[in-house]
Amino acid sequence: MGKTPALILGTVIVSIALCALTGAQSSPKRRTPALTNDDLGSAREVVRMPAESETRPLASRDPEVVRGAIAWHRDLRRAIEVARAEGKLIVADVYTDWCGWCKKMDKTVYSDPAIVALSRQQVFLKVNAEDRGEGQSFARDMGVKGYPTTIVLDGQGRVLNVAQGYISSPQAFVQFVEQARASQAR
Repeated sequence: MGKTPALILGTVIVSIALCALTGAQSSPKRRTPALTNDDLGSAREVVRMPAESETRPLASRDPEVVRGAIAWHRDLRRAIEVARAEGKLIVADVYTDWCGWCKKMDKTVYSDPAIVALSRQQVFLKVNAEDRGEGQSFARDMGVKGYPTTIVLDGQGRVLNVAQGYISSPQAFVQFVEQARASQAR
């Protein structure tokens, strides 16, 4: 003999009520992973945090703030060709699919309108370090040990600046790229 719809509905209601009374949850809470010093790597040495006077929103200082998304390059050779031809830097985001801090950087830094504007001035390259191909070779050749790692290259493919770990703000990210541009001028 099968259960009636009323009996099934009653069972579901009782289960929900018991969960509410006991504090049980039907699905586990998602936690953002805690940032440790190991995650930061050498980023503390490479990226100088902006002074309080520099922390105004970038939109108030930069007339070229752009809405939308970054048009990421996925092919290293093509990114180098474009950078060389247009006299631009390459900003490479080395990530993995499982990296929580990489996803946080996508949400907090790479989605910022000022960084989108910066991506129109430079060549932004997204490199999956576990793609079993060009991305993995690039990460190995660059000595990447943790994720995310941001690498700025010139149009010849020479490394100008490296930040291992999460870069904490769009302002710090812009400063990191500016440091690379300044080192290129020397």
